[in-house]
Amino acid sequence: MKKISQAGWAARTLVPAAGVALALTGATAAQAAPAKPAAPVQRAADPVPAFDFKDCPTLPTKYARLGSTCFEVVVTSGQFKLGKFDQQLTSPVRMTFANALDPETDTYTAIFGKMHSEKMVVRPGIFGDPILTAVYAKPEYAGVFDQPTGLGFPIKLGLQIRLTNPFLGGACLIGSSTNPIVLNLTTGTTAPPAPTPPITGKTPTIIQRDPFVIRSATHVDNTFAVPGAKGCALNVGLVNHIVNGQAGVPAAAGQSQMVFNEYIGQMPYTRLP
Repeated sequence: MKKISQAGWAARTLVPAAGVALALTGATAAQAAPAKPAAPVQRAADPVPAFDFKDCPTLPTKYARLGSTCFEVVVTSGQFKLGKFDQQLTSPVRMTFANALDPETDTYTAIFGKMHSEKMVVRPGIFGDPILTAVYAKPEYAGVFDQPTGLGFPIKLGLQIRLTNPFLGGACLIGSSTNPIVLNLTTGTTAPPAPTPPITGKTPTIIQRDPFVIRSATHVDNTFAVPGAKGCALNVGLVNHIVNGQAGVPAAAGQSQMVFNEYIGQMPYTRLP
């Protein structure tokens, strides 16, 4: 949990947790990753999603409802490149988190709530023989969440990708809670290692004020590394190796890319049930 001063909180109200989103869902896949990640996908006219704030985390006792805020982030479109994966987001990723006020210290703490996503079909070709049936990829929260100080409304988010099909079983992961894919998302400009070019996101913009504030934004990152697969087909080493070869992981920093087009709703805890 990241403690945030009262002065810094004004800026923090602009920040989503996802970017979350979080995450590497999508429905198409390329046969091979390009040497350099392409420029981010530009936001289309994504419809504004519904917000229900039902997953706002329960505040620990020391935090006050008055002054605390729940954020619900819906990633509505974007791009995910992970090794040889090159997928477009086709189903929303929804995340919640709180900025909780400690009235005794007058500081705020970021508390992660929940992440919801749907499994997506990986197009045949990225996984060929001997993995013959359809493979599904589902992004999951992997225990890392922070809001570092700095420009670009940065978000630090840990993910794991669960790959499933009858051959792989249900425990095949790229990343994990002990070795997550750690994204350092920004709405500003990234600083990847050479020769990867930087990419730029979109600063949060208010699009609605009543009955609650909604902002649109784009978070991006192309600086992260990706670990290899574990747990595939009862964690058989040969199968893990096959998945790594087909998916192009492990992948060094600068070889992968995330683009999250998102809407961020915020609701004071005093207005929640």
